[in-house]
Amino acid sequence: MPRAHTERVQIGVFTAGDLEPAGIVVLAVAADEAGFDVFAVGEHHNPPYNSSSPATLLAHIAARTTLRLSTATTLITTNDPARLAAEYATLALLAPGRTDLVLGRGNTAKVFGWFGKEIEYSLPLTIEHYAAFRSSWPGRPCVWHACTRSPEIADLAAEHDDGLFVFAGQTEHVGRYRDQAAHPRIGVLADDLDEGLACAPDRLLVKVSGPADVEKLWSAVCSALPHRRSSPDSTTHGTS
Repeated sequence: MPRAHTERVQIGVFTAGDLEPAGIVVLAVAADEAGFDVFAVGEHHNPPYNSSSPATLLAHIAARTTLRLSTATTLITTNDPARLAAEYATLALLAPGRTDLVLGRGNTAKVFGWFGKEIEYSLPLTIEHYAAFRSSWPGRPCVWHACTRSPEIADLAAEHDDGLFVFAGQTEHVGRYRDQAAHPRIGVLADDLDEGLACAPDRLLVKVSGPADVEKLWSAVCSALPHRRSSPDSTTHGTS
């Protein structure tokens, strides 16, 4: 990975939400103290997850840290798009310049049913709800689209000049997106730092399960990217 790119990549951690809410907050505080740029939490509604309201969690974390805050992901299909815009616009006011979100479809039929939706229509729901979300919040900050299987999502992100988020092992639509987007931004979710850096992302989020993982990961970051060595007090978190 070229040094010029590693100097500007945002590096953070994420949890799918399989911790108690208080544990998720502890994780975020540890990430902030270590010197990471971003903390993200996924939205899930079925056991063993406890992150059904990521906007609430992130608002609390905003008061406890100076991190950039994001989701990984927010369900654009099962949430009411106007309500989604209202919640994250409020979060953006509480933590100005520090928030964005990753929009995703979800993949659990049972959860779709709980919200009166059908998973078979997840792609048209994504497109329809995203249009409503955009109109409800024209001044929104950076938005990313999670793309795991459908090239149409890469097209949607490129059309609106949004970012694209992929798993490190599922990057087949990145080229299609880069060819279309005016200002492409690639985010990567990874289980391993080296695997994520190999994708040359603009933002890399590595999965962690506890504060010990955060400390170990930060040591790996400083070894792989020596220019990132700094005390937490001197770290400037990314804002784009």
